[in-house]
Amino acid sequence: MCLNVIKVSIYLQNSAHVMSYISKAESTPDFAEGSKEANAQVHTRLECAAGLAELQQKKYKVAAKHFLNANFDHCDFPEMISTSNVAVYGGLCALATFDRQELKRLVIASTSFKLFLELEPQLRDIIFKFYESKYASCLTLLDEIRDNLLVDMYIAPHVTTLYTKIRNRALIQYFSPYMSADMHKMAMAFNSSVGDLENEVMQLILDGQIQARIDSHNKILFAKEADQRNSTFERALIMGKQYQRHTRMLVLRAAMLKSHIHVKSISREGGSNHGAELCVSAGSSTTAQLARI
Repeated sequence: MCLNVIKVSIYLQNSAHVMSYISKAESTPDFAEGSKEANAQVHTRLECAAGLAELQQKKYKVAAKHFLNANFDHCDFPEMISTSNVAVYGGLCALATFDRQELKRLVIASTSFKLFLELEPQLRDIIFKFYESKYASCLTLLDEIRDNLLVDMYIAPHVTTLYTKIRNRALIQYFSPYMSADMHKMAMAFNSSVGDLENEVMQLILDGQIQARIDSHNKILFAKEADQRNSTFERALIMGKQYQRHTRMLVLRAAMLKSHIHVKSISREGGSNHGAELCVSAGSSTTAQLARI
């Protein structure tokens, strides 16, 4: 049943239908009761189908995680997707959306996805060069595989978007350790002219992805320094509120002890009352004291 579900779902135009079919397939008795080997193959097929569905919806990070969950040894269904496709789709979506730690942990250090990348050594080099901050080489290699991607029925509509995201992520990652950067050197690192790079960075600043300002005359990118004075005041206000709350709690506790107030828990066994009994000593002025607090 699962295999038939996937064959039908792949040809659906609405990827939401694909995800619905996948969810139903995973809950069928056939999937739960099948052999470990058969389930592993079906699971990989489901992950690839889900990845393609999310790719169509432009949910690139979710798509990447589905492709990364595919099992190389059970990825044998060329009528839908090849192992090389899984490597390319998963690798590009990961580059476009994963942060540095995720890229290292989920892609580079992944023993399972490494087998897929062995089939695409050029893509593997792109990923490693990106992680090593060798952006000029990385972007050059990306340009070399672009034509092949544009004739791929699944990834072609997303190439421009993915390449833009990868380049933007590289720019953000390049500048993040610095307080200032020479845009002439940045342009060399990104195989770009200073003017084009300035426009790219300006758009990232406007989008809030880079906290910086551009000195257009000297072509220098300066990071925006945090307002330490305001930050200190904000922290002081937070600490003051926490101190006030803690002090009120201490005063309340002292007043309760002075008035001999104690809470007696009622046993839950044999009774439906799960509350507690508040006992106050006779003649105390507890209500007035607590009201003042």
